[in-house]
Amino acid sequence: MSVVEFYAQNPSQYLWQVYVPIMVWLVIVLAFFIMLLKKYTFGNWTEEKPNPYVGESFDMPRGVFRGILTLSLLFTVVIFELVNVRIIGFEDEFRELMVAFQMVIAFYFGSKVMHHITSTDRKKTEVIASEQSSMMQGMQGMQGMSGMSGMSGMSGMSGMSGMQKRGEFDDETAAG
Repeated sequence: MSVVEFYAQNPSQYLWQVYVPIMVWLVIVLAFFIMLLKKYTFGNWTEEKPNPYVGESFDMPRGVFRGILTLSLLFTVVIFELVNVRIIGFEDEFRELMVAFQMVIAFYFGSKVMHHITSTDRKKTEVIASEQSSMMQGMQGMQGMSGMSGMSGMSGMSGMSGMQKRGEFDDETAAG
């Protein structure tokens, strides 16, 4: 049975399965948005207690709109999929929406992964740089003292990399 045939035979059931849940969701989202507007945008902020979200969209916490849009899209897709179980071929009516939903999910999680990778790399770089700078400072201090005490083994150690000194090297480095 196609979508048009199902709608022609059961108009009220189609209405209750598709449009009413989406309209109820929109009313809930609108009420939530109005509550957030009252709390953050038009709240009782003073000079002593300013709004911490000034400069963001509508002076609300960062990510509110992104979260609302994502949850709304998720809710709509779930409703459409539940209706698709009952009406064969219903998914053909909203194939573009499904592709858009998949792209939103892929972009969101892909950007989160890249954010975590870059922040982890940045932290590793900072740790290695601080270790190398402290090691260089220690070596410079030792070189300054080398005239007073005969430190002959220092020149051979300066050729080692930071990873070798810490004992962190791979199999090829260990073998060679």
